[in-house]
Amino acid sequence: MKDKRILTLFLTIFIDLLGFGIIIPILPVIAKKMAIQSGLHLDADVAVGLTMSVFSLMQFLFSPIWGSLSDKIGRRPIILGSILATAVGYVMLGISQTFVVLFLARLVAGIGSANISAAQAYIADITPPQERAKKMGLIGAAFGLGFVFGPPIGGALFSAGGLMWVGFATAALCLLNFALAWFTLPESLSEKNTEHRSFISSFTGLRHVWKEEIIGELFIINVIYIAAFSMMQVNASVLWSEHFHLTEKEVGYMFGFIGICSAVVQGGLIGTIQKTLGLKRMLLYGCPVVAVGLSIIPLPSQEWFIPVQLTAVLFLAMGNGMLMPAINSLISVNTPAHDQGKTLGLLQSTGSLARSVGPVVSGFLYSAAFFLPYLSAGALMLLTLLLAIRLSSKLKITASEKQNADAEILDS
Repeated sequence: MKDKRILTLFLTIFIDLLGFGIIIPILPVIAKKMAIQSGLHLDADVAVGLTMSVFSLMQFLFSPIWGSLSDKIGRRPIILGSILATAVGYVMLGISQTFVVLFLARLVAGIGSANISAAQAYIADITPPQERAKKMGLIGAAFGLGFVFGPPIGGALFSAGGLMWVGFATAALCLLNFALAWFTLPESLSEKNTEHRSFISSFTGLRHVWKEEIIGELFIINVIYIAAFSMMQVNASVLWSEHFHLTEKEVGYMFGFIGICSAVVQGGLIGTIQKTLGLKRMLLYGCPVVAVGLSIIPLPSQEWFIPVQLTAVLFLAMGNGMLMPAINSLISVNTPAHDQGKTLGLLQSTGSLARSVGPVVSGFLYSAAFFLPYLSAGALMLLTLLLAIRLSSKLKITASEKQNADAEILDS
């Protein structure tokens, strides 16, 4: 990453996801404890669910807003402002003594962390089309690394100084990121969209994007994919603890390994994968690979736990490494330059909505049978495969042209 701008954007997304990863092992316990102590007429388990979902819900609401605003006023002010909002959210987390403050802290952090669309639009501004999949893959690598370091760092900080250390340390990282962005991220948007857009108009695209050829189908695939994957994330730690007797530390290591594999694939191997397969086949192959990874998670007996889980993680890392950059790049290539921020914002927004719904569905399924969330998620990924096959005929020209161009660029 010789370009300081790409490095800064990578760090911005990494800190967003690091903050999300940090709270995975501790937030459910803290939220339940504070909900019980608060005296609110709210079931403690419901309170935990609300606290876990509000972050993604705010990303759903604010990703299109930040994306549209970045088209209008520029990427730089949106990225800088959202980083500060994220810092405020983590300061609030650090001083949380009641459930209400804790809930509001996650709400504010979710608003700030909805800046991924602006970061993706910045990458689209400064990167030629034939290189976007590789650069978008760095976003996926930042996601992975956030989950590598987040859970163990969160556990260590909480053990050392409680919730205050968790919140303040993450806020300090945000401020460091702000300083770096201030000095290394000049405005990237050469032609701003002067069309007046109200707060509500930022969401009007949600009604129409599904009807757009290629774009709408890619959106549907992305929503199903994100919902299926989040169904695994929310209950994996419970499954590993209850049925395979892993400790909290070992659960953290499992999530860390998932993050490492995802980062390696999306940050280091994506160029080779794209050169070999092209975007269309990355989309087609990624769906069944993720389906297998999700489906086998609850299946092994105790003695086969490690080899089966490692296989599942490798399948998930490889499948995610193909799907995320392929979907993002195909949408970016089929979107006009002046609407990159808006469209990518809608993509992140709908993904966040899926990430909010998936855990709720998973909870109901898990209560019925511990294996249902994973088998259901695998079935959903097979549905995305059918949709991708249906879409593939429309992508033939675009994918082949891009594959040839990518090969020339990567060989040069």
